[in-house]
Amino acid sequence: MKTSNRVYYLSALVLQGVAFVLEILPVGAVMVFATSPTERSIKVYSYFNILHVGYANFSPLLTGILTILSILLGVGALFKFKKADELKKAIFICSIISLLFSIAPLFLFGTIGMTAASYAVFGAIFLSICLQAVANRQA
Repeated sequence: MKTSNRVYYLSALVLQGVAFVLEILPVGAVMVFATSPTERSIKVYSYFNILHVGYANFSPLLTGILTILSILLGVGALFKFKKADELKKAIFICSIISLLFSIAPLFLFGTIGMTAASYAVFGAIFLSICLQAVANRQA
């Protein structure tokens, strides 16, 4: 039973890694610039571009930071798996907060604020949370 929990956590960690790779690519986070009252210019950037924070779109950067934190904590939990209950809870909470920040542009800006990569990041984090929940429940 412990081996299957490790497999679940390893799969969750791989999904977090997929989300991280998608966050690094310059096609994930959307910025909408109003060049005139009737025209809008849409540009896409990486989640880690500091331009978003300057224009008050903080959620992509926070999603990226929390994904990195979840990956680092996940690696630590895999090495000391039997004694990592608090670490597993921290990973789960960081992943949930990251999930909420990853979907925030949809609610803030509408469908124009998301790209296919943004939806893929949301899906990868969501599946990672599901695998973590299964592993935590079996423990």
